[in-house]
Amino acid sequence: MLMKNIPKLQAGFTIIELMITLVVAGALLAVGMPAMREFVQNARITSVTNELVSALMLARSEAIRQNTQACVCPTTNTTLAAPLCAANGNWETGWIAFSDFNGDCVINGAAPNTDQLLKVWDGTAYAGGLTVRNDNASINGVNAVVFNNRGEPFAAGNNQSGNFSICDDRTPIFDAMGNTRNAAAVTVNAAGRTRSTRQQTFITYTAP
Repeated sequence: MLMKNIPKLQAGFTIIELMITLVVAGALLAVGMPAMREFVQNARITSVTNELVSALMLARSEAIRQNTQACVCPTTNTTLAAPLCAANGNWETGWIAFSDFNGDCVINGAAPNTDQLLKVWDGTAYAGGLTVRNDNASINGVNAVVFNNRGEPFAAGNNQSGNFSICDDRTPIFDAMGNTRNAAAVTVNAAGRTRSTRQQTFITYTAP
């Protein structure tokens, strides 16, 4: 029997179906983009907060371990072999932590008591998008958190307990419990213990 070739039907989208699909996809994208942006911003604040806590805790532990002074200070030249502390109080540009054997809060010194660079954080990736500021006059006066050999934050005769606020271009919105997701604080108590918090009490908003 002679078989005839029967053409197969071609499945696909009609123009109307394609337009409906594009409209739905556009609506989902419009809804999802702000949520994604907020997620990225919150994650960035969390990352910077954790980095600062890490630097402060490391400096304190090394001050105790090495029986010397250790400093954490803002810097604008993290790429140098021996970065310098900045005098502008703008910690978002970057910071360094180092053992400070000669007690001048500058990376220097001759062997065997050569100052030791412990940690470097480069803030250039966040340029213009974040502020990291401190509310303690003693810290701002010497542009550093200085831990003595007992791990206490102490400089120029003053205890340096205080708070760092990490903020972006969003004014913090606090819930009924006084917490926020779009800002954070790092607190250093009189004994030198450091922790992060989202509590309104510890956050002072500074716009980028």
